[in-house]
Amino acid sequence: MVRTAILFSFAATLVLTSITKGDESSVAKSAQETKPIEKGAQMPDAVVRDSSGKETTLKDLSAGKTTVLVFFRGGWCPICTRHTGQLIKAYPQIQSKGAQMVAISPDSPESTTSNLSKNSIPFPVYSDSDLNAAQAFGLAFRVDDATVKKYKGFGIDLESASGRDHHALPIPAVYIVDSTGKIVFAHSDPDYKNRLDPASIVKNLP
Repeated sequence: MVRTAILFSFAATLVLTSITKGDESSVAKSAQETKPIEKGAQMPDAVVRDSSGKETTLKDLSAGKTTVLVFFRGGWCPICTRHTGQLIKAYPQIQSKGAQMVAISPDSPESTTSNLSKNSIPFPVYSDSDLNAAQAFGLAFRVDDATVKKYKGFGIDLESASGRDHHALPIPAVYIVDSTGKIVFAHSDPDYKNRLDPASIVKNLP
């Protein structure tokens, strides 16, 4: 009986280990290997945090309203900042169509607060430092050690920005989710330099 119990406990441990590894496997080895969810799927739910650190979920944020979800790499990324500026200009048009816009990045709540203030962002930005949302959407990938080192040479510390040591980022993406939670528009690109023209967002709003 004792031996059976030990074997059962060992098997249970293996199962738990397997589940943990399975979760990690949702972070791709490179940006090119990500598998973003596509148009027509239902929006997955995930926990994110606001700039004060309070937790909420994507479903609560959308709350039956047409929502534009924008995933970006972080406030430290100059291309993200430039794209954010373009989104800010398009924001009134998005609102005029009865939609809301929510941005999500792996920045910590503290880094998110700094980004909101520095760039006077009028729409909400949420922290996904644990990559819950990025993984749920199939956008998360591991940043290789050489790139992490190169970034540090530029004064960019991914661990400081996110408050985590996972060295992972989302590929930039934009999703439009309708009031039923269905994804009606999806755009992503493993090349972070390529960003969606905000005019396409306005054009594709239901």
